[in-house]
Amino acid sequence: MNKDRNKSIINLNDSQNVNHKDLEDFTQEQKEAILRRDGYKCVICGKGLKDGVELDIGYIEPVRLGGKAIMENGQTLCVEHSLMKKSLSQTEIGKKIIIRLYKIAKKEGAEKLIEFCEDILKIYEKYHIDSHIEWDK
Repeated sequence: MNKDRNKSIINLNDSQNVNHKDLEDFTQEQKEAILRRDGYKCVICGKGLKDGVELDIGYIEPVRLGGKAIMENGQTLCVEHSLMKKSLSQTEIGKKIIIRLYKIAKKEGAEKLIEFCEDILKIYEKYHIDSHIEWDK
């Protein structure tokens, strides 16, 4: 395995046995290709280098859940969304973005956008997805 692709995780949960696991990371070539593919913009907010935003390459499926360092599993994120993604699931991030859009639409009186957001948020409720994140109806 290529040396620049190796990262390590050390599991200290078991003080008797220290587990060491090598993880793959995206190569520099893969990172550059992902940036090009995503237009040098965060796939969540659309901000990019032209906006003065620092970008990061993140995993769609996290390594800890079996995600691989392949192009299809990479995405361009701004630093803010990269940090957020590390602490939230994809569906949680999606719901928070729709709630933010819903609030803006309500403030601006954009009826079609309000209806769109409500429809999506009702789907979250129907399937009991991320019910710990509440929205003002």
